[in-house]
Amino acid sequence: MKKEQKPGAHDPLQLLNIWRSYQLKRWKKERRKRLKPGRPTISNQLPQFKEQRSAKTKWRLAVLLVVFTVGTVISLYFMSPSSDIQQLAVSGTKSVPDQQVINASQISLGDNVLWQLMHQKETKQRIQTKLPKIKQVNIKVVQYNQINLSVSEYQTVGYLVREKQYYPILENGQILKTKMTQSLGSSPVYSGFKNDTYLKQGLKLYRDFPKSIQSAVSEIRLTAGNNNPYQIHLYMNDGNEVIGDLRTLATKIKYYPVLVKQMKGKGQLDLEVGAYSKSFETSK
Repeated sequence: MKKEQKPGAHDPLQLLNIWRSYQLKRWKKERRKRLKPGRPTISNQLPQFKEQRSAKTKWRLAVLLVVFTVGTVISLYFMSPSSDIQQLAVSGTKSVPDQQVINASQISLGDNVLWQLMHQKETKQRIQTKLPKIKQVNIKVVQYNQINLSVSEYQTVGYLVREKQYYPILENGQILKTKMTQSLGSSPVYSGFKNDTYLKQGLKLYRDFPKSIQSAVSEIRLTAGNNNPYQIHLYMNDGNEVIGDLRTLATKIKYYPVLVKQMKGKGQLDLEVGAYSKSFETSK
């Protein structure tokens, strides 16, 4: 005898069919959504992927071609006679002759431009060693096969007098071996300095002077009088003289313009210990 189902009970087979029907409808609905026009799919995205990949490949090939072409042109240039130096020039010199700079560089027409660029450090050292007045050197290539040596010079800050010969003193403290019969320009003359230590102090003293006083000094002489090895004597362009101490004159020289105005005529200012003046006429 078949058992009668209770009211509200469901057949398991019927429930399974309902679930399968629901899942089938759901799958068809999602499939229709995926196949809607304009919705990206693997099949309709494939041509786009191919185009992008092709564009990237073309770009890479173009870059490689440009690099290869440029490298080939540069290589051919440096292997050809066109890369040989055809002209050599010097700029920036003031007192050093251009030909001396060229000779010191040891660069010759016909030398390879690339070789000179690779060894420019050695070239700079040669120039500065043979010409101490050269402060800086820059090697530039102009129009592919021309070399320009752009230099700057140390400023001459004074002249050291020894045995009636004048030796230029550079701003870096170096004394050139070039002998001169007289000083040039407005740089002061340093005399009586037989010791390099005192000379360095004298150079520093002058650097510490105000610009207006620097232009007024004609000669700085180490006199070492009154049992003071640091005593110096300044000869001014206006005809006056100043006595002072290497160690203290830098702070006292600022009173020079005021003291000169108080003097009657040309005279001597003594700033070694105190600060007083006397005219040349009175001392006669």
